[in-house]
Amino acid sequence: MPQLVPGDLIFAALGEEDNLISAVVEGHRGARINHVGIVVFQNGLLSVLEAIDPAVRLTSLEQYAERSHCAEARPRLMFARLSAAYRPLIPGALTFGLSRLGVPYDPYYSSSPESLYCSELILEMFRHANNGVAVFPNTPLSFRDVQSGALLEDWVAHYAEVGREVPEGAAGSHPAGLSRDARLEVYHVEGRIPGYASDAR
Repeated sequence: MPQLVPGDLIFAALGEEDNLISAVVEGHRGARINHVGIVVFQNGLLSVLEAIDPAVRLTSLEQYAERSHCAEARPRLMFARLSAAYRPLIPGALTFGLSRLGVPYDPYYSSSPESLYCSELILEMFRHANNGVAVFPNTPLSFRDVQSGALLEDWVAHYAEVGREVPEGAAGSHPAGLSRDARLEVYHVEGRIPGYASDAR
């Protein structure tokens, strides 16, 4: 892994390339990523704070990387650092994030304060550190295939299980969209991330 510091974001490609989360938003240089966590220094060690089923938790760097392994047993990770102007917010953001440990994971992306999903946790951490003013803005949720534009039937079924309609266009966030934010500098990519154009300029 590269030299990490607290506040760095680690984006990951979990599961198969046709993962439902990856299918709806393209990330930095086209990367099909579907998860994000943030590096913290806790109990004398660097680890990753993340919102992942079943709840917000701390995960070791090794476990976080191993979970992203592709078939060739190589991790698929993208590392990003906040631009210098926003780094003073990091200590407050991390303190708030750690206070959210144990909050249930939100598999329906409802933006409810009672539950959190991965990119929502990051947005809330920096909003809190910035006195309630968003650093990373909310963006409309999409459940449409990035190639065809069609609403994915698996997402329709996912929401139908709980008697809801797909919240297409509702305010929210996505780890891939966050990876494209101008306030972040992607400084290292490890492994072959689906869709990533390594030679992009």
